[in-house]
Amino acid sequence: MMKPIFFGVVALMFAVVVMQPEQVSMQAADGATATDSEKWNYMHKTCSSKLHDQINMEFGASLFYLQYAAYFAQYKVNLPGFEKFFFNAASEEREHGIKLIEYALMRGVTPISDSFNLAANYAFEGEPAAVNGSVALAALGKALAKEQEVTKSIRELIKICEGDLNDYHLVDYLTGEFLEEQHQGQRELAGKISMLNKMLVTNPELGEYIFDQQNM
Repeated sequence: MMKPIFFGVVALMFAVVVMQPEQVSMQAADGATATDSEKWNYMHKTCSSKLHDQINMEFGASLFYLQYAAYFAQYKVNLPGFEKFFFNAASEEREHGIKLIEYALMRGVTPISDSFNLAANYAFEGEPAAVNGSVALAALGKALAKEQEVTKSIRELIKICEGDLNDYHLVDYLTGEFLEEQHQGQRELAGKISMLNKMLVTNPELGEYIFDQQNM
């Protein structure tokens, strides 16, 4: 009778010894889960850092377009169509920057990093060199190059945040909210450049003026 009781007690003690580390491990896991659950705003540092860069780029692009809007608004130049086009482009880029700031705030991420320095990332280019005798054509070419630069940066942000980081919400937001507009803008600029080139060939003296009045 004693032997079964003795072996039963030993088995019980052994089970307790084995279960204690498992319970400690489970408690630690529960604690980690609780901590993780508080990270509702989690965004990988690599992703948030690139998001900061994109915010910086959007506002930099806005300043870039303001430069050309101010140029075409001068009384010596006086191309109101180009002026309006570039002021609108500047407003759109500024709006994009604000949207990304609002998204970062929604995700609990600091929207402005220490690297946010427009003065360091933007340089006034002055009057663009004429292309085919047209400063307006040169400005459109610069604008298309800027849009391509911004689009490339957005695609890099998507690639970084998608990959192993799996931030699908941000990726979906950028793809639906930004990329389509970027591609449409690039197509519009490419079409304007093509048409202005043709008008400058057929009417070098008045082509730029007519294009400003009818196509901007």
